[in-house]
Amino acid sequence: MQISAPMLSVVVAVYNGEAFLDQFFTCLVAQKIDSMEVIIVNDGSTDGSMQIVEQWRDRLPQLQIIEQENQGVSVARNSGLACAKGKYLSFPDIDDVFKPGMYQRLLDMANTGNLDVATCNGNYVWENDKKPTRPIFPPEKLQSTAVVTGPAWLKQALDSRKFLHVTWLNIYRHDFIRQHNFHFEPGLRHQDIPWTTEVLLAAERVQYTSEQFYDYYIHSASVSHMPDTDDTLIRSARHYMKILQMLDAINQRYADKVKNIPACYWQIAKEGLGIIHTFDNMKDESKKAMIIREFFEKGIWKLIWKSAKSPRLRWRLGRRYFRLKRYLA
Repeated sequence: MQISAPMLSVVVAVYNGEAFLDQFFTCLVAQKIDSMEVIIVNDGSTDGSMQIVEQWRDRLPQLQIIEQENQGVSVARNSGLACAKGKYLSFPDIDDVFKPGMYQRLLDMANTGNLDVATCNGNYVWENDKKPTRPIFPPEKLQSTAVVTGPAWLKQALDSRKFLHVTWLNIYRHDFIRQHNFHFEPGLRHQDIPWTTEVLLAAERVQYTSEQFYDYYIHSASVSHMPDTDDTLIRSARHYMKILQMLDAINQRYADKVKNIPACYWQIAKEGLGIIHTFDNMKDESKKAMIIREFFEKGIWKLIWKSAKSPRLRWRLGRRYFRLKRYLA
């Protein structure tokens, strides 16, 4: 007898997550979705993560574990994606909280609307309540939609200036991801930026609900919120330079769609200003000069300038240019 494919594949990268895994699995079980496979990709954990995973195996019968050496979240997601069998895919982070009903709501939307991508809202939640909880997408900026094209949703989202490029608020139709051979860029931090941009440019049917199902937890143990040093700032600048090159290539691949979405160029200029701000925070002048030279030699400055279409953006960049230029001597 042929076993039917699960409705949802949940692909989870795990690296030293023992502090969060019980909470994560509690969230998964609370979804109460019978037709769900969970693919745990152990990305070289050295703590007790896998012992905790084993303790939950009986409560999640469609649980698979993939073991690999530590290669980062992108490779882990790609490993899980390669063996997923579900009609839809999701990629939650283990240190966040997703609320009961999230995946059923997204699956209902996806099945009813024959969607390529179904997406929802969430909240920023700070460790020890350091800041008040607030929506990721302000409801006054982004409201629930009917079924729209991916480019239409991307334009609306980017135009709000409040859009966050993330995979974990979404589910994706597996055949759509497979058809386009989408994958996550190995070794790249913030790889969700090019992933989300290209997925939405390619998607034909997308729907967003402003219901808040996901709590994005901002805590001191998160790599993205560790205190920076000059060396970590250099690494961050290089990651973002790669992201800008990828976004530029995506804009060229989808030129007919991007011409109607000026914000696809705006986001390159915006992230480029972020790179320049990274330089400002560096203390070692020799390291700063080195990475600024690299920034110009790789053509990143030209790319940012080309993508800055508004007079205001060009004015801001022009002011910064003269402060950077002195490091090129």
